[in-house]
Amino acid sequence: MDMGQRAAGTERIYLSDVEPHAAAPIDRASDLRSRVLLHVLFADTLLIGDSQGLNNRYFRALVDAEEARKVRWSPGTAALSDFGALLEAGRLRVALRAGGSLHRISDGHRAEGVENAPDVPYVERLTGVSSAHTVPYDGSAVAAAFKSGVLTRIEAAERDFAGSAREALEAARAWVSEQDPLLYKQLRDWLAGYRSARPGGSAELVLVLQSVDDWAGESYRRALPQALGVGMAGPRDGEGTIPVFRSRRLVEYAGFPAVMLDNLLLSQLPVEVVFEAIEQPSRVALVAELGRLRRGIQPDTAVLRSAVDEFSSWTLEAFERTFRRVGGLAWEHLRGEVRLMRFGLDEDPVAGRLGAGLEVVSPATDGVRDLSLHVVNGPGAAGPDPQRRAQPRPLRELDPFERVVTL
Repeated sequence: MDMGQRAAGTERIYLSDVEPHAAAPIDRASDLRSRVLLHVLFADTLLIGDSQGLNNRYFRALVDAEEARKVRWSPGTAALSDFGALLEAGRLRVALRAGGSLHRISDGHRAEGVENAPDVPYVERLTGVSSAHTVPYDGSAVAAAFKSGVLTRIEAAERDFAGSAREALEAARAWVSEQDPLLYKQLRDWLAGYRSARPGGSAELVLVLQSVDDWAGESYRRALPQALGVGMAGPRDGEGTIPVFRSRRLVEYAGFPAVMLDNLLLSQLPVEVVFEAIEQPSRVALVAELGRLRRGIQPDTAVLRSAVDEFSSWTLEAFERTFRRVGGLAWEHLRGEVRLMRFGLDEDPVAGRLGAGLEVVSPATDGVRDLSLHVVNGPGAAGPDPQRRAQPRPLRELDPFERVVTL
C-alpha cells in the first residue's frame, strides 16, 4: 500500500494551550514544547493566535534564545529555541487579524496594560519567521464569537442562582452586552472591581464571579478556531470523551512503541527530526485517517493499524538514533525500559460520535508523565441538544497531558 496516497485534504488545527492567561495549565517551556510538537506531528498545519504568539512567555522561549533565558525549563532538560524553523516552513502558523501586524497588535497590548507583552526585538523576530505563512482572520468575527459565548454561559446560569449571585450575573450580562467589542482584559477588570466593591460577599457570590471569569476564558479560547472553522487541540474535557456507558469499542490494537507520546522525549526532540517525521508516508496516512474521523467519516481501520504500526516503529528508531548521539537525561530515560502504546477506535451510537485514541499502556517507572492523543468528532443530529450538553470545565482543572483534537 502506498500510504503517501492516503492524504485527503489538509488538517488545520488550532492549539489552545498557547493561551497566555494565568488559567492555562503551563508553567514550564519544556512542557509547552512537547505539546506543540505532538500536535505538529498529527496536523498538517498547527495554528496559534497572534496574541498568543506574542504574549505567552513560554512560547516566546521556544522561538527566541534570549527569551529562553527568562523562563523555567524542566530539570535536566536543554533550552531549545528552534521553533523559528517550524514557523518559516509553515508547519506552525500564526493566525493574524486581517489588516493588522504583530507590531501594531503588540503596541496596542502595551498601551492597554496587557500582561506579558513582549519587547520589540521579539516582535521583530516573530514577524520575520512567521510572515510568509500567516493565516488571516476576521477580528470582528472572533470578537463576536467571544462575546456570544460569554453571554450564552451567563444567561444559561441565571436561572440557577438567586440573591446577590443572581444580581451579579445580571449585572455582568448587562455590562457585557454593552461592550463593542468585548475585551477579555476589560471583563476581568470589571469582575475585579465588582468583587472589591462587595467585601465580605457570600461564598456563592465569589463562586459566581469566578465562574464568569472561567466562562470568559473558555469562550476566548474557542472564539478564534470557531471563526476560522478549524479543529481545536487542547486538554481533554468531557466534551472530548465518549461516555463509557454508551461507548462501543470498534477496534483496539496494542503493542506499539510509545515514544511518540513521551513528554520528556518530545520536549527534547530537535526540530530537524520533526521535519523528517512529518514526511513519513505512514504519518501522512495516519493524519489523513484521523482527519476523516474528526469530520465524522468512518476511517479505514486497516490503514489506521498499518499507519500506527509503521509510524511508531519509525519514531522509535529515529528517537534512539537522535538521543543516543545527544546523551543526557533523555537518552537515559529512553533506554531505561520498553514502553508500549495502544490504539482504540470507539463509537457513541446515541450521539453519533466517533473517537480514536493513542495511549501508553503503563506509566514510566521513573515517574515521567506521558501524553495521550484523542481525536473526536462532534455530536450528530441524533446527539444531545446543544443546550443540554455538559459545559466544559475551566482549563485550569484539566489534565494538560491528556490531549484531544475535536471540532
